[in-house]
Amino acid sequence: MTDTSLPRIAKPPHRVLFFGKNMSRSRATGGLVEALRGQGLEVRWMNLATHRRWVGRPAAIRNARRAFARFKPDMVFVFCRDLPFSLLREFHAEATTVVWVEEPLQEFPDEYIEYLAEADAVFITNPSKLAMLRSRGVHHAAFVLEGFSSTFHYPLGKRSYKRDIAFIGGPGREGKRAEFLASIARHHDLEIFGCHWDEWRKLHPHLRIHGPVRPRGYRKVCAESRIVLGLNQVNRDSLYFSNRTFLTLACGGFHLTHYVPGLERVFRDREHLCWYRDLDDCIAQIDHYLARPEDRERIAVSGRDYVHAEHQFDSRIRYILHSLRLGRAEGPPWLDTGDAELGSVVATTGSE
Repeated sequence: MTDTSLPRIAKPPHRVLFFGKNMSRSRATGGLVEALRGQGLEVRWMNLATHRRWVGRPAAIRNARRAFARFKPDMVFVFCRDLPFSLLREFHAEATTVVWVEEPLQEFPDEYIEYLAEADAVFITNPSKLAMLRSRGVHHAAFVLEGFSSTFHYPLGKRSYKRDIAFIGGPGREGKRAEFLASIARHHDLEIFGCHWDEWRKLHPHLRIHGPVRPRGYRKVCAESRIVLGLNQVNRDSLYFSNRTFLTLACGGFHLTHYVPGLERVFRDREHLCWYRDLDDCIAQIDHYLARPEDRERIAVSGRDYVHAEHQFDSRIRYILHSLRLGRAEGPPWLDTGDAELGSVVATTGSE
């Protein structure tokens, strides 16, 4: 294998035109913009979804073209697909185009492949999909972990417990999370915070469900819960896990999350967080840690300090800019790639 081939930027960018929705719950887009500015770049952020609601699609497209012409960016940075394909192709002719994808990528329709192929560089948070992208002609894709910004996610302060267990998020595809959490709630004091639970509330009336939380509420839930449970959309893909892992640790929560292959390359079990492998294991670990508040606090503090030091968005942006200067994506610095096949997979993501 060889390293991922990326466009080599002869000189560092100065102006970045960023396209992305607000992401009011995770604040991922705000964190990325903040990190770009932290590298000394001048950044203009356009939320085309909001523009379309205000003025309609044709006017929003014109506004984006006008912003590009006036701002004259060196780089266009797109969160997921928050820039129409026609504009991505148009802007690509004059600026380096980078697409950040934090979706699970379970399906690859032709129009999605065409979109990613048009960009100069694609950074995805699910490295198990790199081979599929290469097989479809997207050779300029590389792995990047999700992250967080301490501007939005940080510990609230003194703990004041109101519940044993909290889960933050939706019911998952086909209600898989709902079934799992309903089983937990039959044994333990559990509260859920998230969207799209109405259907599952009817099937599992014993579930206690609240609305979604934004960063302030996220901090509060972490401070008030003895355990913050993690459930990923997908548990079989190497190194792909919910961004709530970082958000929970950043807010000082004790996090018990579902294991995914390679998770030990990022975190240490029972030092930064704890993981389980199935429902029975989860219930056993809940029982274990509810009885051990000092262990919970030690692990929560260690996890908090670790992610604040190593896993904020500024480290991701530094890695992306460094990769573009080199013209290739090397092994991500935040991964322990010392002794396993997985390390070589994520460190060398080009075609064979």
